[in-house]
Amino acid sequence: MFADLHLHSTYSDGTDTPLELYQLAQKKNVKVISITDHDSVDGHKELLKTQVSQDQDSKIEIIPGIEISPLVNRKMHHILGYYIDIYDKGIEKFIDDIAAEVTEDTKRNFEKARDKGVFSYEWDRVLELNPGRKRFGGSSVIKAMEIDGYEVPGMGLWEMHHQCFLFDRRDFYDGYDAVDIIKSAGGIPIIAHPKSIGDDDIVLDLIRYGARGLEVYHPMHSREDTDRYLQMAQDKKLYITGGSDWHGKNSIAGRVFGLTGLDDENYELLKLRNLRS
Repeated sequence: MFADLHLHSTYSDGTDTPLELYQLAQKKNVKVISITDHDSVDGHKELLKTQVSQDQDSKIEIIPGIEISPLVNRKMHHILGYYIDIYDKGIEKFIDDIAAEVTEDTKRNFEKARDKGVFSYEWDRVLELNPGRKRFGGSSVIKAMEIDGYEVPGMGLWEMHHQCFLFDRRDFYDGYDAVDIIKSAGGIPIIAHPKSIGDDDIVLDLIRYGARGLEVYHPMHSREDTDRYLQMAQDKKLYITGGSDWHGKNSIAGRVFGLTGLDDENYELLKLRNLRS
């Protein structure tokens, strides 16, 4: 695979650090990556500061990215943003605001699960074992429990994560807001895994509103889904993108780093690397 443009690091709900994602790309011979953490650009910022191998054979190009992650009626209306200005004041404010709201929701769900007897663990311990974070999601709870060697009775930690935290979140904003946020930061809004929206009329409405591309290639998509969204993108003259949606140990079955994405450098979205370098 030439480019994997949908990766999550430890700055959202992935289990690999930004450097580990870079090194995985080197190992898999992936030439272009984008760390698209949920509602965060800190992983990209960290990677820019990290000393990585720069010899010509193993150098990886990195496209700045984000995945803004609304849940609307328990459906994922996620919007990927590429080539954003990661230091844009508007997106920094959004990230700070949503971090506070997600953390509040995570704490609410944590306390609800604890009250039901799912586990006996302390929220303060989650905070203590995730130093320097602004956004605490379910993966932050898992990280703390793993460090402590804590076992949830009757289920694995990631099973508990999916049961207690994955979709139990209030709707703070929607896909239209996400399109606006990405465009205001100079980025290109792309509808992530459009099948997850569950209604192609909404996909088309987001395109009319200002989304400029579709994540055609995604592990969630069947061959028929891929063909349908590829045709839609071509008909609407949209950017085509793709990625594995890799979350490390938190990856859903079938999501393999570097397996799904863009298979050559001739996609229009990738050509913008040269214009913006």
